[in-house]
Amino acid sequence: MRRQAEAPKEWRKHSVPTTTTAAELMDKELPPVKWAVAGVLPEGVAILAGKPKMGKSWLALGLCVSVAAGGYALGKIPAECGGALYLGLEDQERRLQRRLKKILAGDAAPGGLEVAWSWPRLDQGGVEALRTYLEDRPDIRLVVIDTLKKIRPRESGSRGVYDLDYEALEPLLPLAAEYGVAILVVHHLRKLEAGDPFDMISGSTGLTGGVDGALVLKRDRGKQDATLAIDGRDVEEPTELALRWDADIASWSLMGNAEEYRQSEERRRIIALLGLMDEPMSPKDIAEALGKNRSTTRVLLANMKQDGQVEATSRGYVVAHEHKHRKQHKQTQQSEQNKQGADDSSVGAARPVYGVYGVHDDVPHASNRHHLTADEGNERVQRLIDEGMAPKLAVAEVLGDGGEL
Repeated sequence: MRRQAEAPKEWRKHSVPTTTTAAELMDKELPPVKWAVAGVLPEGVAILAGKPKMGKSWLALGLCVSVAAGGYALGKIPAECGGALYLGLEDQERRLQRRLKKILAGDAAPGGLEVAWSWPRLDQGGVEALRTYLEDRPDIRLVVIDTLKKIRPRESGSRGVYDLDYEALEPLLPLAAEYGVAILVVHHLRKLEAGDPFDMISGSTGLTGGVDGALVLKRDRGKQDATLAIDGRDVEEPTELALRWDADIASWSLMGNAEEYRQSEERRRIIALLGLMDEPMSPKDIAEALGKNRSTTRVLLANMKQDGQVEATSRGYVVAHEHKHRKQHKQTQQSEQNKQGADDSSVGAARPVYGVYGVHDDVPHASNRHHLTADEGNERVQRLIDEGMAPKLAVAEVLGDGGEL
């Protein structure tokens, strides 16, 4: 039988907190964590942070659409079908309508999605309003609040920044736990870069310490690629996903694990570089042409050789014959398929499916880079050489300036 210790003086007017044994805890059958988006967004309160005008609001609204429709987030990740609430507190009715039209691309809006463009602050009735809403809508799986600035309590008193940040979203935690919903709060990143992306979230560490998880969207202006770093109390291993912004289809796409994707991108650039040169290249020359570290380039080339992508000669590295043959065969097959499709007049133009949301023309800094063919790349390199540029610099210029092969 458990014995309660004598309560401290400050507790004597209140009941002593109840304890439980570890054995009792282990005997309990607890329900599994509910995921709004598998492996990305569990129940609880999380922050989604990114720099201004980089697509984080589109990401958040798109997640709501995917959950409400029971579709796939980022085109590949299963979303739990259920109700979704998007609070676009920095938007107006007209702007939200315009964004939804672009996201849905002519499809009907999912019946489980509701939006609002005003909500009281958490200390001014916002928590109570959300509780009432969730009570009336037991099907809700995801709530997005865009942005933190619009709902956090106004600062008062002389408490420290850490305390204010830690307590900013604290009232939402019991709501998320009680109703089994994911509450995603959109926020900003600070301007200064950091090795750990979560250290870039604006505010003190109290902000991330006071919630269940965090997602950080990082993207350089004018670039197609972005990374989504994910961490949280119910996320078994912190992960970083690679996303690609495609200007032609106006959509983000999941490319896979960020580190693996970076490795494949580096390999692709090396193969493209070797394909443009008429002679073998040493690891030093390759590193200098691509602006990469020599040691890591040498290791990567060794791995590429083992995987049959490059061959080592007495004068340097070249594209492996088998790899080149497979690539040419694939290009020939694709060309024949395109020709066959063009000749078959009985088949109409099918509408492609690109995922559950898009980032369209009103998103600044969308990339319009042209993907070069090998012939176009060679022509540009030769033109720069004719103008007096060194061959290695010409190749690096083509690969690095909108010339993504």
